[in-house]
Amino acid sequence: MAIDLKKALREPMLHFLAIGAGLFIAFGALNPSEAENPDKIVVSSGQIEQLEAGFTKTWSRPPTPQERQRLISEYIRDEVFYREALNLGLDEGDGLIRRRLRQKLGFILEDVSALTSPSDEDLQLYLTANEDRFRLCPKLSFQHVYLSPDKRNDIGRDAEVVLTRVRAGEDAALLGDPIMLPPSYQLASVAQIRRDFGEEFAGSLASAPVGTWVGPVRSGFGAHLVLVSDRIPGRLPDLAEVRDLVAREWQLEQKKALEEETFKNCCPDMMSLSCR
Repeated sequence: MAIDLKKALREPMLHFLAIGAGLFIAFGALNPSEAENPDKIVVSSGQIEQLEAGFTKTWSRPPTPQERQRLISEYIRDEVFYREALNLGLDEGDGLIRRRLRQKLGFILEDVSALTSPSDEDLQLYLTANEDRFRLCPKLSFQHVYLSPDKRNDIGRDAEVVLTRVRAGEDAALLGDPIMLPPSYQLASVAQIRRDFGEEFAGSLASAPVGTWVGPVRSGFGAHLVLVSDRIPGRLPDLAEVRDLVAREWQLEQKKALEEETFKNCCPDMMSLSCR
């Protein structure tokens, strides 16, 4: 089967694997002395700069020459004890160390995945393939008059009377019963309406006419008369509207894919009880 080389070269996973291999090769090239002589401790200029930066951040001033030498000596002392602890196998069976090493590897994979920037074409394909995650929910603006079943003997008859009065122009705020909810909502999402009033109420508003008082509409609290003044239907946004969000989600997905690929490469036998 023929391979589309141009298409293959644009695959993000290929980029990740190439970058990851490059990082490990570069690390080996930059630290040859440790591989040749593991008993030798080398404090690089970059490590000294990190020590000085940490001191400066803590004390709001750079270290003196004596303090600088003390930082280096302490770093060497830490490295000696660290290596001796490894020689004694003190890292084995330590859950804290295992979690920390896994976390550090996760940071490296995150940095590697971040090196690949998605094109607009990549993001548009991702947006289209994950419509449900980015679709904008419908929004509604409405007023409501609450009728409490605890205060009314015949809520159906009262609803008809109040409905006639609000349609005639009477002030809706003076005709209902008290409730711990706002009397009106401006472009509220269906999710918010469902959370405040319940599924039945939100479903009724989805099909209610705009500009006309209707009811009674049932909720978990009782009955309501409702005037929907505006309705914005749900839609899939253009990429330009949600580009940053789509890019973050795309990047997160690439990191997860890289983690999974790393796991499979390190331990190909998924059914094995142990990986060596």
